[in-house]
Amino acid sequence: MSTPGQHDYFRNAVLVRDDNTKHRLLRLDVQTETCAHTGEVEYIGNAWLILLDAPLALPYKVSYSELQASFQPLPRSSEKPALAKSDLFKAEMLPLSKPPSAASLRLSQRALARIEPLVDNPDIFEPSKRHALLVERSKQSGCGTPKTLLKDLRNWWQGGQTQDALLGNYSNCAHPHGVGTAGRGRKKTKYLGLTDHLEVTAAQEPESIEDQAADSHPVGKSAYQLTETDLEYMKEAIERYYFDKEVSLALTKVLQRLHQERYSYLDGNGVSYLRPSDECPSYRQLHHYLHSHYPLHVIQTARKGEKRFALEDRSTEGSIQLECHGVGHLYEFDATILDLPLVSSADRALIVGKPTLYLIIDRHSRLIVGWYLGFENANFSAAMQAILSIGQDKEELCRTLGIPYDPADWPAHGVVPESFLADQGELVHKKARRIARSLRSTISNVPGMRPDWKPLAECSFSMIHQIIAPTAPGFTADAENRSRRAVNRTRHIALTLLEATRLIVCAIIAHNKSAQPGYPLSLEQAADGVRPIPRELWRHNIIRRMGVLDQMDYEKLREELMPRSQATVSEDGIFFEGMYYSCPEATKRGWLVEGRRRRQKLEVAFDYRLVDEIIVYAPDGSGESFVAKLTGDSVMFVGLSQKEVKDHFSRVRSLVYASSDDKRQAHFEYELRTAPTREEAVRQVAEQTKGMSRTSRRADTAPTRKAELRAERQSTAGVRRTNDAAPEAQAKATSVAKARPAERGAKVIPLNAKPGPVAGRDAVAIDCSTHSGLPDVAQTAVRPYATALGGASKQAPLSQRLAELRRSLVG
Repeated sequence: MSTPGQHDYFRNAVLVRDDNTKHRLLRLDVQTETCAHTGEVEYIGNAWLILLDAPLALPYKVSYSELQASFQPLPRSSEKPALAKSDLFKAEMLPLSKPPSAASLRLSQRALARIEPLVDNPDIFEPSKRHALLVERSKQSGCGTPKTLLKDLRNWWQGGQTQDALLGNYSNCAHPHGVGTAGRGRKKTKYLGLTDHLEVTAAQEPESIEDQAADSHPVGKSAYQLTETDLEYMKEAIERYYFDKEVSLALTKVLQRLHQERYSYLDGNGVSYLRPSDECPSYRQLHHYLHSHYPLHVIQTARKGEKRFALEDRSTEGSIQLECHGVGHLYEFDATILDLPLVSSADRALIVGKPTLYLIIDRHSRLIVGWYLGFENANFSAAMQAILSIGQDKEELCRTLGIPYDPADWPAHGVVPESFLADQGELVHKKARRIARSLRSTISNVPGMRPDWKPLAECSFSMIHQIIAPTAPGFTADAENRSRRAVNRTRHIALTLLEATRLIVCAIIAHNKSAQPGYPLSLEQAADGVRPIPRELWRHNIIRRMGVLDQMDYEKLREELMPRSQATVSEDGIFFEGMYYSCPEATKRGWLVEGRRRRQKLEVAFDYRLVDEIIVYAPDGSGESFVAKLTGDSVMFVGLSQKEVKDHFSRVRSLVYASSDDKRQAHFEYELRTAPTREEAVRQVAEQTKGMSRTSRRADTAPTRKAELRAERQSTAGVRRTNDAAPEAQAKATSVAKARPAERGAKVIPLNAKPGPVAGRDAVAIDCSTHSGLPDVAQTAVRPYATALGGASKQAPLSQRLAELRRSLVG
């Protein structure tokens, strides 16, 4: 029993002396004696200690009384109680030391075998007996020298007198890291070649050139010794050329730039040269500096960017199941181009290209709940149809596609998720907000270039491709198409859109029935015998999710998801996207009549897939809606889609634009052809109206107009003679025309006669019946004779002179 102030000592305990040095207790020999005067028990004896942290320390002896007076046990670093078994692996638990390597264990076993007979011998502590014991033991086979044995014993004593104290300190190997190379690296080898004969004495020279070549060996270069300045140069080059995304050179090119900028010199002629390779940092030194000063994640992030690093190189801890509460919580949503070209349903000889495929998959059960396959591009319209497919009538769908219907294949029919998980695409559109209003579902969009945040939707396309690829005619992956000498499968393309839809739906059913390897079944699922099949996982977990999920109203959702826009009411109908619509309500309420005076805006809902009908909402805000159909010239667009109509109008605009040059050319030719006529008319009017007032020109407008009308009638009336008319009829018409003026005693002058002077005021008759095809009778026939007549004034207008001539002829 220890007295107050007395300490309990144990072997290998670390003790602190009064001078704060640490010592280890190796052996304690204590005996008890009873004091004759006081009757108390006293401890007498000696203790063997060794100084720690001293490379050449040896055991020394102190008395027990001195041990009690000068040495204190080393206090614990922490006063916390021992951890319970359940707390052994918590974060506050200190990390375990690294287990020794096989080489260290072999080293400790050999050392223990050498000193094992000595460690239990008390005389080994005595300095006077220690050397003799070491010499005697060293004579044994495989025990080494006394110096080796003493070193092993010192490690044994200072390390706690266990085998672990003899483990090799391999962590202390190699040169400690310092600034630069610090003299490390290969050394330059001595070379004695054919060119070094001047440095060799005649007695040392080989007898022949062959002997000299045999004595030589390859040239060696010593490693370049890096300094602090070299390290700064390498850091600058790495951050400037290796980490900069705009430059992003390879490490070999970075080394080249480093040598060009920092390790070149100019000779006497001003020519730049690089230093020899042994006077510049090497590639290995630059590589070592890069990976020893920059962690791998820093290098990859700087080279690739944060998004690409997160996608390709980040650590993946945990599972996506940790973020999912159960079935119906998250629906992953994505689109791709199906690697299956299709043909036209009207003519299979025509290839229409690859369709767009949308898939919606439940994260918890891996069940594909919605899809879309068609020729719409990846847009909101196609995304809307994929969402509507969740509540589509599956029995009617299977009947249309000609496949058997089983309700067990569609366990998630109409179930609306708590959240749609999409990328920065279609569901970013502001129109998608109606989904949250109508379905009570949120829309989450993952950051760009992070498909790993919705991996099931990304991988589901590969799963569908794997199902249909072996048997689908014409299926060709894009990677195979881009490869050299790839097989051209154009001749195998044979499926229409309806047939491809049948394949995709069957593939979805097959996927929902297939086991998913690697699925993390929970303890409850494994205990209940649930197989990792999507539809079984859904049925098992839907019981726990009842009352949490909603079921969609298909027709209401369809109306809500239809895109909205503005239309204009005019007298021709409701104008929308270049087409006119009409409905009985618009006529009854007078919208079209009001549209003639004032253009009115209406809200409409439409379907991208078909332009035959639109839904028109009343402008009074009552919420009434009516179905309007194509009317007027727009009925030619029946059965077309919005894209086809836009393509038509785009084609029309291109045709009009292409004909604009023809219009300009036609107007240009008109100007060229009419310019002489206009100029001649202006010139003649200027000559003939010289000295006349504007009033005098308008004085005889009425009689002049009658004369012109009479001349027009005479030139255009009657039966037009044709080339194939009978000669008898022509001769009779000519005789009748000649006989009429003869009866009146007039002289007949044919129109095709050359004009000449006419004596006196002889009456002249003009036969217009035989010359009705002439464009202007007055200018071609009358003007020469009217000019020859002396009764008309030359300054009078042509029409006035013509009238006077006619009066003279008939009067």
